[in-house]
Amino acid sequence: MTTIALVDDHKIFSDSLASLINDFEGFTVCWSAQDGAKAIQLLQQNAQKPDIVFLDIVMPGMSGLDVAKWICDNKKDIKVLALTMEEDDNSVIQMLQYGVRGYLLKNIGAEELRMALEQVVKFGYYYTPIITSNIHKHVEKKNQSGNVPEIKDREKELLNHLCTEMPYAEIAKKMFLSESTVDTYRARLFEKFEVKNRIGLILKAVNMGLVKL
Repeated sequence: MTTIALVDDHKIFSDSLASLINDFEGFTVCWSAQDGAKAIQLLQQNAQKPDIVFLDIVMPGMSGLDVAKWICDNKKDIKVLALTMEEDDNSVIQMLQYGVRGYLLKNIGAEELRMALEQVVKFGYYYTPIITSNIHKHVEKKNQSGNVPEIKDREKELLNHLCTEMPYAEIAKKMFLSESTVDTYRARLFEKFEVKNRIGLILKAVNMGLVKL
C-alpha cells in the first residue's frame, strides 16, 4: 500500500482529496497538514512516514517551496508532487529544482490524479506539459557560457538515460550494469554538475547542450 500525505491550507479541499485518493486501489492517505511547519513536524516524527507528499505552494507561514526544499535536503526518499493553482514559470522551475516528481494543477480530473500517482510509483516521475514547457523556457533564458563538466563515456550514456522516464533499475539493465554501479555513476554526475536531484541534473545538462529532450 502506497501512503500519501497532504499539505494544503484548505481543509475542505484536503478532506475531499483524501476521500478520493482512499478510493484508489493501492493508495491511502496517512495524514494531512494545513501548513508547512506542521507538515515538517510530522515528517520529523517519522510516525507515519509517507511514500508521497502532495504539496500546495501558497500557504500562510511556511510556503510549499520551503517544505519542498526541506524534504529535498532531509528526506530524499519521499517523493513530492506539487498540487496547486500556481502555474507561473518561477514556481514550476523552483519546485523542479527542489526535486518534485510532478507538477499538477488543482483543476485536474480524478483519472489524471490516479495516473499521476501510479506513474510516480512505477517510474518515479510524472511529466506533464507544464513541466516540459517550463524546462524549455528555463533553458532558453539561460546562456550556454557556463563551464561544462568533463564526463566519461559511460557517464554520458547514463546522463542520456536519466533524461528519460526510465527508473534506475531499468537503466541498469539497459546499460548492463548493477544498480549499485549506476548509483555510483549517478552520484558522480550529481557532484560534477553540482546538483542534488535528477531534475536539477536534466536542467543543467539541457542548458549546456549536452542532451536534448
